[in-house]
Amino acid sequence: MANNKFKLTLEGQAYELERRDGMMVVNGVEFSCERKEHQVLIAGSPHLVKLSPGTAEVDGIAYTVEVDGLEEPKATGRTRRATHAAADEAGALTAVMPGLILKILKKEGDHVDVGETVIILEAMKMQNDLQAKCAGVITQMNVKKGDNVEMRQVLCIIDSTAAGEGAQPAL
Repeated sequence: MANNKFKLTLEGQAYELERRDGMMVVNGVEFSCERKEHQVLIAGSPHLVKLSPGTAEVDGIAYTVEVDGLEEPKATGRTRRATHAAADEAGALTAVMPGLILKILKKEGDHVDVGETVIILEAMKMQNDLQAKCAGVITQMNVKKGDNVEMRQVLCIIDSTAAGEGAQPAL
């Protein structure tokens, strides 16, 4: 999961930043922060922001910047495979990328089949159907409509051992 706390040095001045739901906390002071097309709304005021390595251009003025702690630690291939395998084995449905939960089609206690859409995630202005990787019963739903999620965040757990519970034997 991406770090929500990081340090920013802007023109030699250091700042402590933290991202919270729709807010940016700068040195302990909260500001509403929203991205809208090519603009960033800070406390309701629109600003045109362009980022490149070592530089941030805000409303046409270029600033030298350094960021520390924002990058997500890189996992080795072996660790990444083990983590994904463990999540799949546990029946976890995870976010494929950061985004917004648009719709939840199932609830805790519902049975799902392999390939059945459980959650619809909006990411990069596209809707993504997140489908069950195993048949079973949803034992835990960790999100609700409107939640912002990070990449690889566990959204729900599907218990595959309960897949046959309640089923009637074929005659």
